[in-house]
Amino acid sequence: MKLYRICGYGSGRSALVVRLVEEFVFRGLKVAVLKHAHKPFDMDKQGSDTWNLRQSGCGQTLIANKERWGLLCETPGGHEPDPVALARHLAPCDLVLAVGFDHAALPGLEVRRADNSDEPLYLRDQRIDAVVSDGEALPDMIAGFSHDGIEAIASHILGAAMPLSS
Repeated sequence: MKLYRICGYGSGRSALVVRLVEEFVFRGLKVAVLKHAHKPFDMDKQGSDTWNLRQSGCGQTLIANKERWGLLCETPGGHEPDPVALARHLAPCDLVLAVGFDHAALPGLEVRRADNSDEPLYLRDQRIDAVVSDGEALPDMIAGFSHDGIEAIASHILGAAMPLSS
């Protein structure tokens, strides 16, 4: 299993990740995505059995049927999630994309819009080895891609992804 992160906000990152997953699946790879949520979220519905169990203090609830299963883990007051630790909970696969883990110690790429005036993350993070942009190539970048260069981006990711050690 290999890991690679994809950073950027308000940049078309989500659409890019969907297209990359499609490309990797087309290539015959098993892919998983770890998505960092930057604001509170809930996947459960108020009043459901799993919601009621969580409200009663249950720290972990696993729900399953013949089509899927999901594990909800409560981590109140916890630290920022570590994508490497989270990846160890996944079923074996070829590639894990860690999306939105902007400060994780993983190789990655930054997705940027040309009109974004914020300082690029790649200037502060040496682990970012590529930029996907809708504008001109950015200075001092090892690899630069346009949003429509899915095949080239996918190949870059496969070559740069970090193996998950046992």
